[in-house]
Amino acid sequence: RYWRDWSSDVCSSDLTPSGYNIDLSQTSTSGLSSGAFMAVQFHVAFSSIMRGAAIFAGGPFSCAEGSISNAYTQCMYPSSAPSVTPFIDLTNKYAAAGTIDDPKNLSSQRVFLFGGADDHTVNPVVMDALQSYYASFMSSSSIVYQSRNPATAHTIPTVNYGGACDQTVSPWIGKCGYDGAGKALTQIYGALAAPATTLSGSIVSIAQGSFIADPASHSLADTAYAYVPASCAKGELCRVHVAFHGCEQEATGAIGSDFYLNAGYNPWADTNHIIVLYPQTIASNSSPSNANACWDWWGYDSANYSQKTGPQMAMVRAMLGSLASGSSGDASAPPPPPPDAGSKAEAATPPPPPPP
Repeated sequence: RYWRDWSSDVCSSDLTPSGYNIDLSQTSTSGLSSGAFMAVQFHVAFSSIMRGAAIFAGGPFSCAEGSISNAYTQCMYPSSAPSVTPFIDLTNKYAAAGTIDDPKNLSSQRVFLFGGADDHTVNPVVMDALQSYYASFMSSSSIVYQSRNPATAHTIPTVNYGGACDQTVSPWIGKCGYDGAGKALTQIYGALAAPATTLSGSIVSIAQGSFIADPASHSLADTAYAYVPASCAKGELCRVHVAFHGCEQEATGAIGSDFYLNAGYNPWADTNHIIVLYPQTIASNSSPSNANACWDWWGYDSANYSQKTGPQMAMVRAMLGSLASGSSGDASAPPPPPPDAGSKAEAATPPPPPPP
């Protein structure tokens, strides 16, 4: 497989081999809103290769339990924190069946959680539940929870880029005077070098559609993106952070490249041997119904949405395997599922805007 090089968000005609020297055991993930729920799923399901996760306005593993009604009532707008017992039980059930990795892997990992005091899309009590969920699998000392950050709405916080921090508006990147990406990566990996002031690497485009049959039928784009530091491009040992955008933050939508260029990850990745993978959804009005280009966290695409065989989950894992194909270690990944892998869960329209 081949990747096309991007620089300053301008496509280059040069093609470079896809494999990098990657330590897959140092993989991590993060996301905002639907991307946050997806990041939790990905973190838990593939915990054997994970170092940690950072969640911005999300909730517990398989929070919606395959129901759009639950997505609204217990994962977005509940009046009180949902009980985490069903989510813990489901995690253990799936692990026993081998459809996700053993959650005992989580005990040695680190998590960063962030929620805004003015978030009216994902009620802060849902993040409280997520903290309780993770605390059942790891020490509370391994969890950093920035709860109800003042004057912060439903957004991924940056130091100086984006819209007003206290407003839930496009591009759902907030100028908050808070380095969310830096806090997240430092919690996951420990002390890091200072972020770059001038980037050494480049954005590359990935033929995401080659990792799953008929990507549009799964609300997936043909193209994903990654930031590759110069050190990683030269073959030095690197790790991967998977950053999931939220609804309406897809690259083919109104905000274009904003998330993969400006969410704050790339400067930290540049100086710390981290490739940032930005998988991409697309909006779909039918088959499946996903008008806001959300990630599948309630089962619009597959009843197996939160398990390793979920089509979107397996596709991202396969991209990781391809990224690491230049390493000397095991870069194996499960093959992409067939187009009909897993029956569709409850059919319904996605949560209304924002939720990004």
